[in-house]
Amino acid sequence: MLRYLPRLVPPGTSPTDALVLPLIDAPPTSPLGEHTLIPEIAWMVEAEGGFVHVPAGERDQLETMRGSAILTMLDGELANEPLDHVPGAFASTGAYAAELLLDRDHLTQLHAILGVGAYLAGAPRRGRFLFGGVRSGLDGMRAFVAHVRREHDAAPAADRISPVALLVRGGAPTAIVGDLQLAALAQAGRGD
Repeated sequence: MLRYLPRLVPPGTSPTDALVLPLIDAPPTSPLGEHTLIPEIAWMVEAEGGFVHVPAGERDQLETMRGSAILTMLDGELANEPLDHVPGAFASTGAYAAELLLDRDHLTQLHAILGVGAYLAGAPRRGRFLFGGVRSGLDGMRAFVAHVRREHDAAPAADRISPVALLVRGGAPTAIVGDLQLAALAQAGRGD
């Protein structure tokens, strides 16, 4: 059986003939252009000891690929840690940790664990998944957004995925949360 894997990749970095899917279908447009930084899902297949891009023409095999990918991702172990300087935020680290952003069951469980209706998530670099940041209000969200960008910028260029924080609701990423969105929330909170 072939081993498949969905990898989060920076937008526009896969070959044009590769099977690539959007992480968020038709994301809300950000006036600062942050929506163009949302990672994409590049489907990979194991060949000669490494993973290579699946050709776009194999889209009809997606369900088979998804089943294989679950088994492939179980190969990697995860380590979890609180981000002490970002209130209410945590990180998972491991070979396929960033791809936890693609697992609806995992994202739904995090809603229950965090005790919130929505939370922030980020995949700043390969092997790293960040989540939380909303229980401490706007200050916690600002710290989370800044931390995702710092981790992205500090990673080696080949490991970088995306510098943006995503809002997770209903078990899926739905929108970008950045400086402009946080400023709007602060203004709404003041009743301006």
